[in-house]
Amino acid sequence: MKPVHCLAALPIAAFYSGGWLAEHVGTRLAGLPFLMTWNIVWLLLTSVVMLVMFRFDGSRDATRRTAQHVASERRDHDGAAS
Repeated sequence: MKPVHCLAALPIAAFYSGGWLAEHVGTRLAGLPFLMTWNIVWLLLTSVVMLVMFRFDGSRDATRRTAQHVASERRDHDGAAS
């Protein structure tokens, strides 16, 4: 497991801590109850966290390099056979 995958725990912890936090913060934000606002914000931030994980994961670069390596070997092999 890569260290960047630990970021996936952040939205989970945020969603579970929202109820406890809403108990101590009894305000309304943007006309909505605090817990609803908290969940909407973290729903959007979860997408940002997943985008960061996708960008810094690096496995798609490894896949691309492997595909290029296989393609170059195939070209070399096809050229030698003909």
